[in-house]
Amino acid sequence: MDMHISELRGQVSCVRLSGRLDAAAADELGVRFTAATASQGRPAVVDMAQVDFLASMGLRLLISSARALASRGQKMALFGATDMTLETLQNASIDKIVPVVATQDEALAAVST
Repeated sequence: MDMHISELRGQVSCVRLSGRLDAAAADELGVRFTAATASQGRPAVVDMAQVDFLASMGLRLLISSARALASRGQKMALFGATDMTLETLQNASIDKIVPVVATQDEALAAVST
């Protein structure tokens, strides 16, 4: 699992994930992912376009970061998920906690409201 962090519009953290977000990857990336999202205290968007597998521990990482951001008055959105990853997200009802949208622009709009 690879993770790249950048800024969008100078005020939104963007995390781009690629590979398998399984238990091992969630454990390996957990601290860095949390630091790039929840610890920043600003909105975050997560690019899921290159995630080819999503396991329960990966879902847990996404949910815990989204909740930590919400406790700080900020939002997180996921975007670009492939059909298989999107199905996993929908089955887990993660969209009740964090917006799941198709594009980066939609994700930016979701965290700006």
